[in-house]
Amino acid sequence: MWGIAIGVSMIITSFLAPVFGVIADTSRSKNKFLTFLTIACIFFTFLLYFLKEGMVAQAVILFIISNVFYQTSMMFYNSFLPQLSSKKNTGIISGFGFSVGYLGGFLSLILIYPFVRGGLEPSNLSNIKITFLITGIFFLVFSLPSFILLKDSAAAKSVKINTSYISYGFKKLANTLKNIKKFKNLTKFLISYFLFSNAFSVLALYAAIYAKNTLNLGLLEITMLFILGHIPTIISSFFFGWLTDKIGPKVTITITLIMWIIIILLVTAFNIRTVFYICWILAAMSTGSTLIASRSLMTFLIPRDSEAEFFGFYSISGKVSSIIGPVAFGVISFITKSQRIALLSTLFFLISGLVILQFVKVAAYRLRDFDMNPKS
Repeated sequence: MWGIAIGVSMIITSFLAPVFGVIADTSRSKNKFLTFLTIACIFFTFLLYFLKEGMVAQAVILFIISNVFYQTSMMFYNSFLPQLSSKKNTGIISGFGFSVGYLGGFLSLILIYPFVRGGLEPSNLSNIKITFLITGIFFLVFSLPSFILLKDSAAAKSVKINTSYISYGFKKLANTLKNIKKFKNLTKFLISYFLFSNAFSVLALYAAIYAKNTLNLGLLEITMLFILGHIPTIISSFFFGWLTDKIGPKVTITITLIMWIIIILLVTAFNIRTVFYICWILAAMSTGSTLIASRSLMTFLIPRDSEAEFFGFYSISGKVSSIIGPVAFGVISFITKSQRIALLSTLFFLISGLVILQFVKVAAYRLRDFDMNPKS
């Protein structure tokens, strides 16, 4: 049920994201969309508190709706990066955003820990339900600064249209898809991003299962791994953000993908807890660092005043990979009866994504529509 809920929500998000992006860019209302979608996500998260034992179908539906609103809102959040940064500090600002995000995840885990330590038992149901209220309030409080202070670019102007924004959004999206062949470097990067993101999706969804079934780690050990994994990631996000500005996002992504390949080889070659602990921390650092550099690279591959639309395609690549990667892992694990072999198969996604990335040419400046494919 969890897998189906994740898959359905990602499919819906993949369909809506580029259309929402076109509408936001056209109406110059990215902040309004970010605010509405975030509040909607929080509202449906709150509703989970009111469910009772046995209301599984209702829980799945509420989760799908909440996750669609959240995943779509992140597209608008990402699209503000070009506006809030320059060529010299895109990486460090992207890294700062990731670092603060991981810090928020760490703090929220600490806040809800007292309520979940009783386990997934009927007697602890009332405490578990409270975590949804805590999560919603936490999300709301720390979203208020963006709602109030974040503004759309003053230089951008609304486009006058003779139809509804929804109709115009679908038409412009169709036109972009029709002409996407001229965005060669962007297309190459999105394919590369899609491929290596499959490996990250496997980590997110199967890390705990792999640790439990293959390494026989206990629930307490797995929980501590997730909590402690945030600390080095918070620190590394600053470092790799700085590194991205120094050596460029493409080189930074290349370095982190090579780190990923080494991590997978170590975990599958040595069925040892200590090796898994070290690789888990390195994987957490590499994931955040790769996403920091990827988000920065996007700002050099998309035209100005179309950020939300093109970050919608970026969102699609990540969302679809969150379906295909885990499914591939599950199928291979089932057929071979070995999660180590399934994990080793993720090297296909990492290596192919790394190879395609090398063919992406990156300009040293923000692009406009007429120069989407720089020579260097």
